[in-house]
Amino acid sequence: MANHVSESLPERTFQYQSSLPPLPVPLLEISLLKYLNAVQPFASEKEFKATVDTVNRFQEGVGKELHQKLLQRAKTKKNWLEEWWLDSAYLEVRVPSQLNVNFGGPAPYLEHCWPPEEGTHLQRASISTWHTLQYWNLIRTESLAPQKSGKTPLDMDQFRMLFSTCKVPGVKKDTIRNYFKTEREGPCPSHLVVMCRGRFFTFDAVCDGQILTPPELLR
Repeated sequence: MANHVSESLPERTFQYQSSLPPLPVPLLEISLLKYLNAVQPFASEKEFKATVDTVNRFQEGVGKELHQKLLQRAKTKKNWLEEWWLDSAYLEVRVPSQLNVNFGGPAPYLEHCWPPEEGTHLQRASISTWHTLQYWNLIRTESLAPQKSGKTPLDMDQFRMLFSTCKVPGVKKDTIRNYFKTEREGPCPSHLVVMCRGRFFTFDAVCDGQILTPPELLR
């Protein structure tokens, strides 16, 4: 986490979002070439020749038509793939999210300095929660430096989904509700939800503008 914290704050977390270029549509020829390169090690000479013939027919036929539709879609959307990927990979999947969907997020891993020990789960939970709240505050105050590839800023929009976000189940498709806001954008939820033995508890993790300390969280 420390590698992405800007000490002098010359750049805000989301300051480049509006200036990012739209997601380009790759050339059809390049995509098909990559496909053939991926298939070749697993196909016999006869099978690969048949695959090449099929790819060539696709490229000159329906593939050309579909590629034009992608180009038209890209003219009206900054990211022509995002909505399809979100629906197909996450929201329309009819299996439990836990174990079946790959989740990621910030977490403090303390095993190197605090080996697991019986009876310390509440202390660990309070300290882990405190560190996670520090990360929430970095994003809320836009103190987390934008990630970059070399000098090129990367899309930081997914960082908004780390907190104050939930997936609401639906019959055929789930929906995402996001309530996160930066300080400049306005008020933002700051409560925690604790689940214990089938019961739900909530409490605010911020008091008078200050994040609760680990002992306060523990209590």
